[in-house]
Amino acid sequence: MKIINFGSLNIDNVYNVQEFVKPGQTIFSNSFQIAAGGKGLNQSIAAARAGAQVIHAGCIGSNGSFLADLMQDAGVDISHLLTLDAPTGHTVIEVNSSGQNRIIVHGGTNQMLTQDYLDAVLSKAAPGDLALLQNETNLIASILLKSHEKGLKIAFNPSPMPQDLASLPLHLVDYFMVNELEAAQLANLPADTPYESILDCLAEKYPHAAIIMTLGHNGVLFLRENLRLSHPIFPVEAVDTTAAGDTFCGYFLAALCRNVPIETALREASAASAIAVSRPNAAPSIPLYEEVAYFLRSF
Repeated sequence: MKIINFGSLNIDNVYNVQEFVKPGQTIFSNSFQIAAGGKGLNQSIAAARAGAQVIHAGCIGSNGSFLADLMQDAGVDISHLLTLDAPTGHTVIEVNSSGQNRIIVHGGTNQMLTQDYLDAVLSKAAPGDLALLQNETNLIASILLKSHEKGLKIAFNPSPMPQDLASLPLHLVDYFMVNELEAAQLANLPADTPYESILDCLAEKYPHAAIIMTLGHNGVLFLRENLRLSHPIFPVEAVDTTAAGDTFCGYFLAALCRNVPIETALREASAASAIAVSRPNAAPSIPLYEEVAYFLRSF
């Protein structure tokens, strides 16, 4: 079982600040870095470092070659990655003194996938493989439909939340990877709705899907049919939360590929995410599986 990730690749412009900038305000940053990022890239690297076989499908510009190099070094198959004559997707990220972040995304080449390209990538898929997608690329509906037609399981991280949510064939999704805000939006409920009520609503809307809802300091909840599980966070000092959710997603799906119990998948993914938030930047913060195994020996 392999993961085919139709994923974004971004050049992250990271500004460390004392406090987030307010409307109309101009502030100095404490530091600035350019780093590799993008939800797709982060999730591919996390899954590969967790031991999964990962094919990354996406597009970069000529200024994004270091993104391809980083994924290849992590063990990701980049043979289907396209280089286009256009700017690579990029982000502007504020990280404040408590490690929280705010992110603005410019799509760039991430918005240039074509139907022919999807078909070419999926020609390498086998029934039972796992298609992973986020909402930082175009052709989301086509990826969902074509992946289902090929007999793939589908994991969807709807971030940023699609504006055309009602038009997407979300009944085809097998795993929704969401944080608490995304889960509330997906359920069309207020953000302050109790977590269990959000889960109940999503279970009613998507009865055949598993819901994996990360809750920041409150850990993670899992629901599939009658199986409800939770896992707390591992206590670490937060430095940068930028890739926390992506690390969790990649590690959780990699564990599914190994057919381990869901409880084990939640534990490993939570540990990997804890390690990631204790380090700066996005992709560089994602741990190797050996680091996660060593970390877990302390708990």
